[in-house]
Amino acid sequence: MEMLYDLIDNLSREERENVLNRLKKEPIKLQAFKKDNIKSILADFESTNLYEDDFLKDLQDGLQKSSIYSK
Repeated sequence: MEMLYDLIDNLSREERENVLNRLKKEPIKLQAFKKDNIKSILADFESTNLYEDDFLKDLQDGLQKSSIYSK
């Protein structure tokens, strides 16, 4: 939620008003985040053959340290 607040704080006044009007018409339906297995995520990236090994290692390290996977 904090990230959402940060995004809203960075909007102009007009943009905020547009967001509020839109939310009044149709509220956001938030869903729980479904986390995939890290190995599955890495396999998806590797299968494209677009990423170097250093990037894939950094991706793995970052995912393992992220708040969603470190719990």
